[in-house]
Amino acid sequence: MRYRVDFIPFTETHDLSSDEKIRYILSKVMRNTILILESGLTHSEELDLIQKTMGKIDYEDFIGVKLFSFDAGDDFKWSKLFGKGSKNKVFTIVAPNEAVSVIKDKRGILSIRINS
Repeated sequence: MRYRVDFIPFTETHDLSSDEKIRYILSKVMRNTILILESGLTHSEELDLIQKTMGKIDYEDFIGVKLFSFDAGDDFKWSKLFGKGSKNKVFTIVAPNEAVSVIKDKRGILSIRINS
């Protein structure tokens, strides 16, 4: 299976309600897209995403999502990727369940392997 990776800047989701944001995320992930969200998700949004994902599971076509949130720390600089206005230090990765595996998660570094 082939996966696409989308880096989603804060400006893409900041005007969306929590429900709209969850629908946006699920629509992309269900089309085999791995999302890296600059704005991250709140704990309640993460819970809502998990609950809505459970209602969409189809064991032949969609078996769920993997969700990783991490704090990038004080020295983290994504301004080259997301733009100079990027001040957010909490990022969230949402991916199709079978798409990624965590390799390492320490000191603000999260490494993932994209499975094929």
